[in-house]
Amino acid sequence: MTTHGETGRFEAMAENAAPAAGIPALPVPFHVRILDPLTAYQSTVQAGVQPTAFVADTLLVRGRHERTVAALEQVAAAAGFALRWDPRGDRDDELLARSGLAPEPLAELQAVWVRRVQLVAAEKPPHSVFKPIDTWRLLQAYRVEVGKDRARLADVGLEHPAAVSPVTQGHPVTQGHPVTQGHPVTQGHPVTQGHPAGLGISAYTVPGWGGRQPVNWTGPAPTAAYPLDGTRHRPVVAILDTGIGKHPWLTKEFVHRDVTVLGERLGLPAADAVAEAAGTDGSLLGELAQDAGHGTFIAGLVRQGCPEALLLDVRLYGDDGVVAEYDLLRNLQLLALRQLRARTGKSKDAPVDVVALSLGYYHEQPGDAAFDALLHGPIRLLGRYGAAVVVSAGNDASDRPSYPAAFAPYPGGVVKDQRDVVPVTAVGALNPDGSIALFSNDGPWVAFHRPGASLVSTMPTTYDASLEPSQAVRNARGELRASFDQDDFSSGFGIWSGTSFAAPVFAGQLAARLAGEYGDGAADLGRDASVERMRRLVRTMPGRRRPAAAKKAAAKRAATRKGARA
Repeated sequence: MTTHGETGRFEAMAENAAPAAGIPALPVPFHVRILDPLTAYQSTVQAGVQPTAFVADTLLVRGRHERTVAALEQVAAAAGFALRWDPRGDRDDELLARSGLAPEPLAELQAVWVRRVQLVAAEKPPHSVFKPIDTWRLLQAYRVEVGKDRARLADVGLEHPAAVSPVTQGHPVTQGHPVTQGHPVTQGHPVTQGHPAGLGISAYTVPGWGGRQPVNWTGPAPTAAYPLDGTRHRPVVAILDTGIGKHPWLTKEFVHRDVTVLGERLGLPAADAVAEAAGTDGSLLGELAQDAGHGTFIAGLVRQGCPEALLLDVRLYGDDGVVAEYDLLRNLQLLALRQLRARTGKSKDAPVDVVALSLGYYHEQPGDAAFDALLHGPIRLLGRYGAAVVVSAGNDASDRPSYPAAFAPYPGGVVKDQRDVVPVTAVGALNPDGSIALFSNDGPWVAFHRPGASLVSTMPTTYDASLEPSQAVRNARGELRASFDQDDFSSGFGIWSGTSFAAPVFAGQLAARLAGEYGDGAADLGRDASVERMRRLVRTMPGRRRPAAAKKAAAKRAATRKGARA
């Protein structure tokens, strides 16, 4: 399935059938179908498939090769449908034409450039009554049509919805009314009562156990190690997420909110600016949206790790935390276009050093290179031009490869490490005691772990949704006394958990190492030098503990606890 949060994220909106085993459930703003390997059409030219979710009436097409388009038009017409191309693709093609890039980098971009096509009823369908298009079945017909031409086989793919990966359930990350019962806010020991409202992964959704909640921050703001006056390079970290909200740490000195390339703005506009500022879900209940504050929380983690960093704010999705793959792809393509122009001296933009992606999906054919995920193209190109793409591993407690995390090179993986490309880095989450968080996905592609449970970071100061304190009273002096308000983030800080946040912790640490080199003086920002530098920095970052070291650390913790009990 296609989300981080497989325990409860996607549901098929156009169907009443229950999702296949292991498929998440979450309403999304576009029609989604579930691919069930037991009932899905399959062809003899491909390997077996795994469950996934896909947008019901669209396909993604790479390269616009004549044979690809002709074959797709032919099979669509045979089924009584026509192709309607997303008009943004024409606009993006014009950007490529105006890019000013030399033939080699331009060809690299064109080779991975993807457009979206919608399948619509033909003007004169063969029958007046017809079923909605089955894009998966049509994709199989296309693959049979192009035969064994592997290049053309991989040109067309499903459009997957991808989702962010904090550990949340419903609204906010609370269950029931506040964590109080009666009065005061404790019974016995602090606000805990045995186990939280649930065991395992669900425990991380409860305030006090790592769930999203407001907190106070009494420390200073992160301080840069060198002047940010333009005399020295600053690490540039692109955050493709829910957008970065209002916060004293995240002013224009540290966040660039208007990211463009050739006049085209990256990111998607907010559907409801008022609801976005308040963090509410837009319903009549006025509740805090499931992923409200996600991008702001990530931005604060990067700032804590690297106070010198300049953050590029690219809003990919709203507070529902779901994005159609084409919108993700398009923004990565535009970011790659910006990166190529910056690295080759065609613009004055600062090249991106690190890209933070806290999202993912599950591909239906992860092990078959003939049907490679189209998402890999622009991500690899960013690495080819010196950007380290850091991805969250996912929160499904699953060892199934999720993407883009599984684009990280590993033995037996489809993607091989190349000396001229900065590899994708997949990051899992640690608990405060250093153990791997129970929710964290794992596999050989996850080479790094960083703190990802009960982290403290920035939240938009404008957030105050419909929950209120259970009790509020004025004392004799007129001062307000109240119990805890779970969705009032006017303090500007909160606690949250997820591999969504382990990845930016790593990204901030990586950017800090780069800042150390930039702070020493001039740095070569050319492609080859940047790739070599970022590969070296990633290679020297602390990775997973070796089994012996992990066993020693566990024994040390056990001895400490035993001594404390004694």
